[in-house]
Amino acid sequence: MLLVTTMTRFPKISIVTPSYNQAKYVPWTVRSVLLQRYPNLEYVVMDGGSKDDTVEVLKPYVGRLAHFQSARDKGQSDAIKQGFARCTGDVMAYLNSDDMLAPGALHWVADFFRRHPDVDAVYSHRVTVDGQNRAKWYWVLPPHSDWYQTRWDLIPQETCFWRRRLFDAHGSVDDTLRFAIDYDLFARYMLKGAKFVRADRFLGVFREHEDAKTSQLLNTVGAAEVAKVRERYGIALGRLAPLVSARFYYGALRNGERFAHERRRLPGCLPGVGYDYDTVWGGLLDEPGLPPAAAEAADEGIIRRAAASVTS
Repeated sequence: MLLVTTMTRFPKISIVTPSYNQAKYVPWTVRSVLLQRYPNLEYVVMDGGSKDDTVEVLKPYVGRLAHFQSARDKGQSDAIKQGFARCTGDVMAYLNSDDMLAPGALHWVADFFRRHPDVDAVYSHRVTVDGQNRAKWYWVLPPHSDWYQTRWDLIPQETCFWRRRLFDAHGSVDDTLRFAIDYDLFARYMLKGAKFVRADRFLGVFREHEDAKTSQLLNTVGAAEVAKVRERYGIALGRLAPLVSARFYYGALRNGERFAHERRRLPGCLPGVGYDYDTVWGGLLDEPGLPPAAAEAADEGIIRRAAASVTS
């Protein structure tokens, strides 16, 4: 009976983290997942044979993972695809090895899907931090629109969770892509009729640093792959597409600037910018030692020390 109750309240959530030479950031990534203390978590970390200290810094956490490997692969999309092939969860996501989850994200996602059985995928606004975990800026998005989100790569991937039924029906990531991995996956799901919802909160954290793949590839490989995805699915933009895209993108940035200036607050952030995101986590991200065991969380809910005011 206890097992059935736990499975009902806490559907299995599978998360894959692809990693390569991210020893500086990946401990924060892994801790942000394990510190959720979600009692039905399947966490897979796929390292591409890193040449830095990634394997060493992850050693303390390997026993908490459903699977860990460090072996040469064909790149990020291949690592994600291999990881998903090992997953059995009812809810799925992938989290890059320099990004993080917000406190309470997994409990909130599980409860949201329980309360909204018609919704196939959920994502949130974006909070961006720098290499030292300092909050830099926000991207505050309007309610979800299939029209916009199938035409432009605008869903904050690190915040997006989807039901396994999409994966089973419409497939995994395209392992030939290097940049538009999430855009291809989400556009495919939406074009097949999946219902996406934008949550009014922050579920994940995007890291902006000079070595990030997004920064390096956005205007070269990224642009070409986004165009390839549009062609693949017959997505037409129209003559005014650059203006429409800019209005959406910069509108989300302006909303974020107002959000920060007015020192507003939503679950997953603190007022303003410049704060250490570890503060949102109640100091747990930077603590030495292993996170508490998830088994204790079934009756406790979200971690007490992770500031209840930002996890509601």
